[in-house]
Amino acid sequence: MNIRNQRELTSFAAQQIASAPQEKRIILIYTGLVLGTNLLSVLLNYVLGLQIDQHTGLRGLSTRNTLSTIQTMLPLLHSALVMCLDLGYLSAMLRIARGQYASPNGLRLGFDRFWVLLRSQLILIAFYIGIAFISIYASCIIYMITPFSEDTTAILAPLVSGSSVLNPEILLDEATYSQLLSTMTPFFVIFVIVFLALYIPVTYRFRMVRYVIIDKPGIGAIAALRESRMMMRRNAVNLFKLDLHLWWYYAALLIASIICYGDQILPLLGIEFPFSYEFAYFLFYAVYLAAQAVIYYFLRNSVEVTYALAYESLKPEEKKDNGVVLGNIFQM
Repeated sequence: MNIRNQRELTSFAAQQIASAPQEKRIILIYTGLVLGTNLLSVLLNYVLGLQIDQHTGLRGLSTRNTLSTIQTMLPLLHSALVMCLDLGYLSAMLRIARGQYASPNGLRLGFDRFWVLLRSQLILIAFYIGIAFISIYASCIIYMITPFSEDTTAILAPLVSGSSVLNPEILLDEATYSQLLSTMTPFFVIFVIVFLALYIPVTYRFRMVRYVIIDKPGIGAIAALRESRMMMRRNAVNLFKLDLHLWWYYAALLIASIICYGDQILPLLGIEFPFSYEFAYFLFYAVYLAAQAVIYYFLRNSVEVTYALAYESLKPEEKKDNGVVLGNIFQM
């Protein structure tokens, strides 16, 4: 296999999937777990919001704080659960790509590798936060040295001239604030461009981290990141071309995401609903989950097996007994 030949990868992926006896069962269980927990998380968040609104006044302060803490922790717990399920699912797809036996038991692998997976994700988040700060700083410099900042300066100059070191407060009325935001549109455009220019290369550099964690049970988070970086050296463009080759999958996910926000998009287009906002929200969310289920069941296996084959073509050559242990016999 060669990552430069996208058609060969997708063709061989289809052959491997056709010879895998439990691939449909794996994606069915994975989809049910991921989308089921998504729905449960949304429902719990909605119920917690109702309970917080009901406990008013000083008497309900303690209860509100407790419920707010639970509401804040809920997305984090859900993200951790999905992160583990994703790793287990990828391990099953990697086994299928290698022509090995795979079963839904492999979905547990993410929980066995939880800590190294968590550490690697936290390191990546730290990278992305750093990229965001660098992008803001660079965007400010670019914005201020270009003519784009002239309108913003014209608005702020009279306000700043009226302040002093002892009284640095700058008061903005609603009209001035709206005008200021409109003049700063070029800044936000510059920020997005700079951020993406830094974010995309870093993302591609570490795209193989999860496969490395799957393949090497004893590896640490930093070592996994390092191996992915070495593996992706001079191959990021090829992986990007593979992403473009699988555009139909990402287009389907984009359509599903647009459906999810239908309760907000349609009113902007002047379409009003004959029912409440809450009903519209859950209606479009249910349609979104149904669309996601269809996309996952019919499309995702072929996509993920293709990426697993891409990983196989990029990883360094090892001994024949290496790179095949994806967990013990009860996780196959």
